[in-house]
Amino acid sequence: MKHKNIFVPVVAGLLMSSCSLYQSLTAPTKSSEVEAATTVNEETAVTAPAAVKTEKVKAPSSDKGKKNKTHASTAPTAQPPTVPTQQELCGAPWKITAAGNMTIDADEDAPYLAFDPKGNFYACDGCNVINGTYVIKFDGKLIFSNTLSTMKYCPDVEWAAQISAVFSKTEQLSVDSKKIGHETYLYIKDASNRTILTMRRHNMEFLNGSWKILWADGKKLSDDDTADIFIDIAERKIHGNAGCNFFNGTVYIDESRSNAMDFSNIQLTARACPASDTEHHIVVALEQTCSAIAGKNNDTVLLLDHAGKKLMTLKKITR
Repeated sequence: MKHKNIFVPVVAGLLMSSCSLYQSLTAPTKSSEVEAATTVNEETAVTAPAAVKTEKVKAPSSDKGKKNKTHASTAPTAQPPTVPTQQELCGAPWKITAAGNMTIDADEDAPYLAFDPKGNFYACDGCNVINGTYVIKFDGKLIFSNTLSTMKYCPDVEWAAQISAVFSKTEQLSVDSKKIGHETYLYIKDASNRTILTMRRHNMEFLNGSWKILWADGKKLSDDDTADIFIDIAERKIHGNAGCNFFNGTVYIDESRSNAMDFSNIQLTARACPASDTEHHIVVALEQTCSAIAGKNNDTVLLLDHAGKKLMTLKKITR
């Protein structure tokens, strides 16, 4: 399964190619807090439990004709909200999941908000692209300014006006975040402490690093097996040793679904190897992976298929 990653932030030149006019934003908004998240956290569950709910993961529009994958999920435990640091705020874009009391469930033209460390923000309300500058203070106070937007008319995008209005507010806003399982939720609130934007981002960084492959596609590897894998979430790359041949590939993370990730473009070297089916089991497990969860201990990770069945067990390599 191949995927194309979308790079954010959007530069002004790209915005101009879709619309040549910009305007300041002035629309009012309503608000109330909305949040929802799901994840799996049981290492011992080899198959999805009865209470598990599966969701369809729709392939990106650029991957037409590809098979969709599903993943299993159960309710996670939330941590208390905290003020995000600038480092936590920046990085991958935040998927906007609610505007006030309006829940947003969009696969195409999904609204997002991204911050960069230089004080610029880039957003899409599902219709128009928006950019400007921001300041976040130590107490979580947030100020948007110098806001510009394209001027497309999208009457069918009902949440667009509520989202765009947030960036034109003259009042001082506030922001806090909360970790729920492998996801972080970001909440922007108005002066009355009402949530006007709810956003979500995956925290798949727990996959980063070198891992020894203990179990793959029904096969338990022996202590003598040299199979391992290195995962780099920031670069969306993997490489490793399948027991004899080396492999590399691409990591894809579906920001719209809990724990959803998979590997694509898996390529192997062509060395002549002693007779063993270990390599086959590893490649099959990688190709069928649809999600990843941390094990009961911080030094293990499970890769799961579309039904939540365990495909691979990894153990952290400490040096």
